[in-house]
Amino acid sequence: MQALVIVGHGSHLNADSSAPVYRHAETIRRTGAFDEVRECFWKEEPSMREAFDLVESDEVYVVPLFISEGYFTNEVVPRELGLDGGPGSTTRKWGKTIRYTPPVGTHPLMPGMILRRAEEIAGLSHEQARNAGLVIIGHGTERNANSSEVIYRVSREADAAGVFGHVRTGFLDQAPEVGQVLEGMEERQVVLVPFFVAEGWHTQETIPDDLGLNRPALSPVTEKDGRTVFYGAPVGTFPEVAEIVLQRAREAGACVPQAAHV
Repeated sequence: MQALVIVGHGSHLNADSSAPVYRHAETIRRTGAFDEVRECFWKEEPSMREAFDLVESDEVYVVPLFISEGYFTNEVVPRELGLDGGPGSTTRKWGKTIRYTPPVGTHPLMPGMILRRAEEIAGLSHEQARNAGLVIIGHGTERNANSSEVIYRVSREADAAGVFGHVRTGFLDQAPEVGQVLEGMEERQVVLVPFFVAEGWHTQETIPDDLGLNRPALSPVTEKDGRTVFYGAPVGTFPEVAEIVLQRAREAGACVPQAAHV
């Protein structure tokens, strides 16, 4: 038997934080690719320390629903789950073989997924997208370079694809600040996509309020300073992320039929 365990951050303050984990888990559960699919969290129940109490399978694949390899994926998750190492490691204990994969945010499919979604968010044709701009928003932190590295890499790859006129990177907690990046865009139509896992305080309030945009619950479109700004949902909420979770497990050795798609 083989099991999939999806690890999320969670939040005691915002129920939306765990919603993508449950949604992607249910999508994968319906494929029948795994005998068991479980969810666990850092800040919610079921906690990571309880995760393997809920799993009967002897082959377990742990996929972190996080954006980057950093403090949480390299230290918190291995510690809380009792693993022998960080992403890419294999742990054998409790009669189980546990394979821990890199986070979904670093997967090579991510740039293409963001580009497709950005076009759809704004309702743009391919030709219209080439005359528009895209800003990928990261949280950022001065304490861990890995937090921003993946945002820059994905932005570079998305820009190189040539789908949008320009693709730029903006952050909340480090330079370049997203407001300055938006002001510097030449295009009259700009799509903003938060490179976050879930809806929450930042995506629903902080970002739109700081940028003078409509809040998502009101409208995803804002006419501002002679341009049209489209504000999209966080990357982690995109349905295609479930496919990336499957890919991560497959790369780690899970017997997931190629026909098993979400």
